[in-house]
Amino acid sequence: MNKTNLLLGVFCLMLIVWSGQNFAQTTKDNAQLNTIISKVNQYCGACHKVPPPDVMPKAFWPRAVDAMAGIAQQRFGTKFIPDDAIKDIKAYYYGSAPEKLPVLPVFPPNPHQQEIAVNSIANKSSTPLVVNINQVDLGLNGAHFLIADAQNDQVSLLRQQDQQWQEQILTSIKVPSHTEVVDYDQDGDNDIIIAALGLIPPSSALAGKIVLLRQNESGQFAPELLLDDVGRITDARPVDLDNDGDLDLAVAVFGGGNIGEVSWLENIGNGKHVKHDIISASGALNVSIVDLNNDGNMDIVSLFAQEYEMVLGLVNKGQGKFEQVALAEAPHPMFGFTGMKVVDLDGDNDSDLLFTNGDANDLHMDAKPYHGVQWLENKGKLEFHYHEIGRFYGAASAVAGDLDNDGDLDVVAGSWNNFWQDPKRQSLIWYENDGKQQFTRHNISNQPQSIVSFELTDVSGDGKLDIVAGVFRMDLLIAQMMGTPKDQQDQTLKTRIVLIDNQQLLFKITTRTSIR
Repeated sequence: MNKTNLLLGVFCLMLIVWSGQNFAQTTKDNAQLNTIISKVNQYCGACHKVPPPDVMPKAFWPRAVDAMAGIAQQRFGTKFIPDDAIKDIKAYYYGSAPEKLPVLPVFPPNPHQQEIAVNSIANKSSTPLVVNINQVDLGLNGAHFLIADAQNDQVSLLRQQDQQWQEQILTSIKVPSHTEVVDYDQDGDNDIIIAALGLIPPSSALAGKIVLLRQNESGQFAPELLLDDVGRITDARPVDLDNDGDLDLAVAVFGGGNIGEVSWLENIGNGKHVKHDIISASGALNVSIVDLNNDGNMDIVSLFAQEYEMVLGLVNKGQGKFEQVALAEAPHPMFGFTGMKVVDLDGDNDSDLLFTNGDANDLHMDAKPYHGVQWLENKGKLEFHYHEIGRFYGAASAVAGDLDNDGDLDVVAGSWNNFWQDPKRQSLIWYENDGKQQFTRHNISNQPQSIVSFELTDVSGDGKLDIVAGVFRMDLLIAQMMGTPKDQQDQTLKTRIVLIDNQQLLFKITTRTSIR
């Protein structure tokens, strides 16, 4: 064997040895990775869907894992995730997550759009926290809206009379969240049902309340407590769930921690109710009433946030029994569901579901690129087909209405978590429907920032839907909750309620750019 062949043989032998060692190391690394992934599935999957690493930047994952371990310990009453597993789970998410999340492109303004006037039409506040605005009929003249105000802990009536707006406080209640108007006692006049959180941050505190403002013959309202000693209540809807001819109440208790539920209050007459639990789980955002299966019994659809992140149908089987049917589930537990409406979006005479995700008020508080607006198309037999309308930072709510008077339903969406330092980010946008449920986005306004609740209604009387919107300044609320000294907080009075006249929204469009 010559020298060249000898060197070649030695090199080949070294290559074989190195390859074997590398293969062994790779096999070992893969085995370790599989072991860690099995721990992620075992411990993270015990409470919710296992989140992929790319839903949050890597710098935030270690704190998030610690927070989840603490919640699991509280839930199970003992240390659920061992220290070595916590270490491995942190390493997995930190090593796999991106440095930063992708950024949604800025939607360019249409050059033909007029400057839109945003008019303040109510009292101002240093920290606007309008949770809900609801157009109602109380038998009064002119447009009027119920305002659920968490800053002032009150429900007020906003009325337009002789082109002037007046706001009247109806009652004081801690952090009201939703109002409904109905003749609850069936005496010929409309009453008001108020759901109240009691406090803003998710908590296991039994702070929720339902209050009935019963209207008397003189048109005044007297408060009557219907329910308390429960978790934070997000919604209460009047409906005859037992088909006995009177109105019961469906109730969503968001709560927090281990507290939360969907329940109903059976109306047994003489102002008395019996509470029945349907499901115990935190995170219920609403109780929308719809006959899902066309059997004549009214059912409940509830949008759940927290770790569940799902659209849940509660099918009324009669005699106070409900069957749980998952209509849709988010891809991961940080999706951040925020609101839902029942609407026939495609005009085929059934009930579709329009909903938003845009909550980022937990582990990583930046707006997310997977926030947006979507809908579930009702295909019948409790089957719903998912459609995305558009990605939109911090989407808090969406409302359908024929904004351009072309015979189909468009969608307006508001944002509460956004990159407000960028003036090109919008607090209100609208998606124009082409009649086939293909949507083109248009900007409305970036001021005031942080819109949570709004109504589409013809206030000006010109046959076009205007926008009446409430402002919820999450940034100011977070500053307060983080302990920013009061002398460092901005105490200037800011807009709470705005009116946007649709006359300025209906512009000629020659160039369209759609963000999907």
